[in-house]
Amino acid sequence: MFSLIKKDTLILTRSRSDLTELLLMPFILIAILGLALGNLTLSEFTINAFPVALVQGQSIDRELEDWEEVLENRGVPDDTIPLLTSQAEAMAPGIQLSTLLNDDEVAEWIQVVEYASNEDALEALDEGEVAGVITIPDGFNASVWNAVMFDEDETGVISLEVQNFDNVTTDIIRSVLSTYANQFNLEASIAVATEGGAEASGLSDDNYGEITTLTAADPISSFQYYTIGMGVMFALHTAPALASRAFKEKKQHVFGRLMISRMSPLTFLGSKMISGTIITFLQLGILFGLSTLIFGTLRGYPLRFWIDLGMLSLAFSLVVGAITSLLTSITLYSNSDASSGFFGGILVTLFAFVGGSFTPVEQFSEALRSIGNWTPNGAMMTAYLQLMQGFNMSEISPLVTRVAGMTAVLLVISVGLFPKRRLD
Repeated sequence: MFSLIKKDTLILTRSRSDLTELLLMPFILIAILGLALGNLTLSEFTINAFPVALVQGQSIDRELEDWEEVLENRGVPDDTIPLLTSQAEAMAPGIQLSTLLNDDEVAEWIQVVEYASNEDALEALDEGEVAGVITIPDGFNASVWNAVMFDEDETGVISLEVQNFDNVTTDIIRSVLSTYANQFNLEASIAVATEGGAEASGLSDDNYGEITTLTAADPISSFQYYTIGMGVMFALHTAPALASRAFKEKKQHVFGRLMISRMSPLTFLGSKMISGTIITFLQLGILFGLSTLIFGTLRGYPLRFWIDLGMLSLAFSLVVGAITSLLTSITLYSNSDASSGFFGGILVTLFAFVGGSFTPVEQFSEALRSIGNWTPNGAMMTAYLQLMQGFNMSEISPLVTRVAGMTAVLLVISVGLFPKRRLD
C-alpha cells in the first residue's frame, strides 16, 4: 500500500495543472478577496436593538403582602417577619431581572416592551412585533423565597418563547437570561451557606446584567475568513483529482495487474483514501502557513490553537479521503469518469456556496447556514472559525463528530461499491 500512496503523491506533485488548482488558485483567491473585500469583516457586524416582550405576574407589593402571610402561617416570630420581608424584597428575582433588562447597557441590544397578559405578548410575537416573550409567572418570587429561606425544592420557571430558536436575537436573549440565572443561583447558594452573610454583596445590582463577549479573541478578518473558505473549498478538489487518476490507471490496466499480483482490491481503495487524506492535510498546512507568513492570517495564536487546528485539519482531511474513496469506487464501478467531473465541477461549487466559502451565508438565511453545516466543508469551516474566535474543542466537538460520522458512512458505501474483481 505504501508504494501506491507514494505513487499517487509523486504523480500529483509533478502535475502542474493539479498543483495550480490545489495550491496556486486558492492562494490567489485569498489575496484577491482579502484585499478587494477588506471591509467584509466580521468585526463590523452590528445589530440594532430589538423589542422583547416582558410579562410579569403579580405586582411585587401584592407578593410581599402574601409573603408576610406565609411567614405568619409558618409561625415566624413577629419581630423577624419585617426583616425577612425586607430581605425578600432585596432579593426578588423578578425585580432584578426586570431591572437588568432595562439597564442602559442591555438596552443597546434589547428594548423591553411590557405586556399585561401573556396572550397579548404571544400575539405580538406571532405578528413579528417582538423577537421573544419573557414570562415571569404569578408567584415566581414567592417560590424562590421559599426555596432559599425554607429549602423547598419546587420553584417557578421563567419562560422564553421565540419564533426562531436559531437566530442571533434568540441567542442574545438566552445568553442574558442564562447568565442572570446562573449568577442568581450561585449568589443565593452562597447566601444560604453563609446564613445570609454574603447576601448584601452577592445580590447587589452590580453583580447582574453584565453582557460579555462570547470570546476574548479578535473578530475574524476578511483574510482569515477567505483563507479558511478557499482552503476547505479547494481541498475538496483533491478527491476528484485522485479518482480521475484511478480511472486512468484502470484504462492503462494498472488495476488489473494489481489484481493479478494478488493484491486485495480494498488495498487499492485504501491507498486512495490515505493518499487523499495526506495530500489534503499537506495542502491545508501549506495554505495556512503561506497565508500566515505573507498576510499574517493566523499570527499571534498560542501553541494550543495550532494543535487544535491540526486536529481539525486531520478530521477534514479524513473526510476528503473518504470522498476520494467513494468517487474511486463509483468511477471504477460505472466505468466512467463522469462522477468525478460532476463532483469537481458542480457539487464542489454548490457545497462551497452553501458552506459559506464565498460569503457568510447566515446573512441570507439561518436555514441556509444550518444546511451548510451538514456539508463536510461547511461544518469544518464553522469549526475553524469558532476555533479562531476562542472556542475550545469541547464546544466544537459536535461539528467534528458530525464530520467523523460522514467519513464513516462514506467509507462503508465506497467499500460496498468497489469492484472485487478485475474490470479490464
